[in-house]
Amino acid sequence: MAAPKRQNIRQNITFRFRIFFIIMLAAFLLLVGNLYKLVFIQGPELREEASSIYIKERMVDATRGNIYSDDGSLLATSLPKYRLGMDPSVYNKSTKAEKLFTAHVRELAEHLANFFKDRTADEYYDKIVSAKKNKRTYLLLNNRLLDFQERKLVMNFPLFRENKKSPVKTGIVFDKVNVRYAPFGQMAYRTVGYMKDKVKVGLEGAFDKELRGVPGKGYFAKMDKNTWRPIENTPEIIPQRGVDLQTTLDVDIQDIVELALMKALADFKGNYATAIVMETATGEIKAISNLTKNASSPTGYSEFANHAIEVSEHDPGSVFKLPSMMAMLEESKMPLTDMVTTGGKYTVFNRTMSDSHDYGTITVQGVVEHSSNIGTIKLMQRVFSQKQAKYYDYLKKFHLIEPLDFQIKPRYYTPKFPLPPKWDALQYMWSSVGYSSNTSPLHLLTFYNAIANNGYWIQPIIVKKATIGNEVITDFTATQKKDKEPLCSAETLKKIKIMLEGVVERGTGTNLKGTAYGIAGKTGTAQRRGVNGQYIKGTYYVSFIGYFPVKNPKYTMLVAMDKPEGSSEGTYARQVTAPVFKDIADHIYSRDMKLQRRLSGYLPDSLNNAKLGHMIHPLDHGVLYANLGFPKVEEDGRWMQFTLDKKAVQNVPISLLPKVVPNVMGMNLRDALFALENRGFKVRAQGIGNVIAQSIPAGTPLRKNALMLIQLH
Repeated sequence: MAAPKRQNIRQNITFRFRIFFIIMLAAFLLLVGNLYKLVFIQGPELREEASSIYIKERMVDATRGNIYSDDGSLLATSLPKYRLGMDPSVYNKSTKAEKLFTAHVRELAEHLANFFKDRTADEYYDKIVSAKKNKRTYLLLNNRLLDFQERKLVMNFPLFRENKKSPVKTGIVFDKVNVRYAPFGQMAYRTVGYMKDKVKVGLEGAFDKELRGVPGKGYFAKMDKNTWRPIENTPEIIPQRGVDLQTTLDVDIQDIVELALMKALADFKGNYATAIVMETATGEIKAISNLTKNASSPTGYSEFANHAIEVSEHDPGSVFKLPSMMAMLEESKMPLTDMVTTGGKYTVFNRTMSDSHDYGTITVQGVVEHSSNIGTIKLMQRVFSQKQAKYYDYLKKFHLIEPLDFQIKPRYYTPKFPLPPKWDALQYMWSSVGYSSNTSPLHLLTFYNAIANNGYWIQPIIVKKATIGNEVITDFTATQKKDKEPLCSAETLKKIKIMLEGVVERGTGTNLKGTAYGIAGKTGTAQRRGVNGQYIKGTYYVSFIGYFPVKNPKYTMLVAMDKPEGSSEGTYARQVTAPVFKDIADHIYSRDMKLQRRLSGYLPDSLNNAKLGHMIHPLDHGVLYANLGFPKVEEDGRWMQFTLDKKAVQNVPISLLPKVVPNVMGMNLRDALFALENRGFKVRAQGIGNVIAQSIPAGTPLRKNALMLIQLH
């Protein structure tokens, strides 16, 4: 009996062990299955969620300062944009919230799909429901940034629509992002600047520290891969707003310059063109433009290099003859009537220099007026052959050798001019006619500006003040460099001015004479060098530098173009840049009331018998009446249609309706851009003057981001 009993016990133990083993195996398999599900199926989502939910002290960017033109127009500002998210967990907090969610989540998904057009309504629905089920406190719905109007629209979507009577929160979350915006689009794009891919250029780059302000600190919870939300009731340091920059740029003159350059490039197909307008007495830069070939641009040109302030890769050419002549006149006191023999070619030290024409024997004055290379070199030999270093000293005194310390610092800002110990026998002669050295257009303009400014050199400036509100933080005019003594004697200055006026009256710039105000200046045509350093015959870098009005200069200007092509008349400075200079000067003169003869008493018959009409911006009302002597008509701050019929003056207020295309007929470009871009249009303009045609008729419903073509004449 003992043996069967032991056998039963063994069988019982074996059975129990097997049952236990099966249970343990099942538990193990279940554990492995759950582990597999956790690691390989739910793992990526859980890891992302776990890595995203943590708290960290982060920097809080300050609001970036604005950049203004000289009349207070915004050139760059920061606009708020919004990234749309939601907190699905608010719909788990009560039965009413659950019912509200169930009733409207499908409708919300359809609105989101129609608005963003990147997912189907079903995809948005699944995304929101899943986030709610998993009790997530934040869900990024879309990464696209919304403007203020789009934000208002989204706030009226189902579940996001606020109901003050309902105890349920909406769950909508907007993450604010400040985005840099230029109200005038591409105007002065490279000068105003930008920050892109960690590259900072123009004023945005030069004054980045001042504009960006002082960042703050705060504690944030990471909601997902790209989104952080501040945690309430935690220690924080409030950011300090950046300063605003008050520039010297005049948007009207800038507009005139850019249109004139674009027109010239359309005619001559140059590699690039640049222009700078400086106010003579103050050194303030009123306009600066650089248009470079760009196949991807609709016009074929765009601003992505600041040729105006960088030391050029090209020789300056004949515009450099003027500092050479000033140095010679100062050193020798030679009269303008002294004679020099030129001829077609001149060989010295086995190098030959030529003139475009054989001028024969001419006066010192004629050397500049006709831009004779040979005449300049021979005069340089007379004056400086035994004291070449003295010529270098004069150029240094004229501020042509060293950096200008301009407020925008380009890549290359130190002129390339060898020291006298490194000169060969030709250096001082070839440099005197604008070869064998490199400088920046701004250096040359500043020298010519000193001539217009009665001989006194003044440092160019483009930012006058840094402000916060009405408080001036930095007055940059207080540290602007100004020479206490003129560059040359009064006698030399008088001779230089006679020659510059003679260039227009009798010399290489006679196509500029005959204006009501008068122009003085100098043409410059230099052969271009190839990659091997050799000069390429028939290809030129051309420029014109001068000032106006000639008797009492207010503006000094430079216009330059690289490698102009395709003119039957030629591609010298006379044919290319001199006409652009006149075009710009004519338009500046016509819009600058202070340069005009002020009318008083009775209006002249030419106005009394004329019919005039113009659309007037509210800020321009006073200018018209204060300067032209028209009778004052009361205005109420709106746009007005000004009309003059004989002696009767009328102002008819115009209301620009908010949801329709505005009528910009008769407006100048600045005002048309203001009216259209504030309505969300992308504007392309052709011509100069006032608007005579617009591609989308006034009064039609607005379409966001529509392209508006306007024709000016």
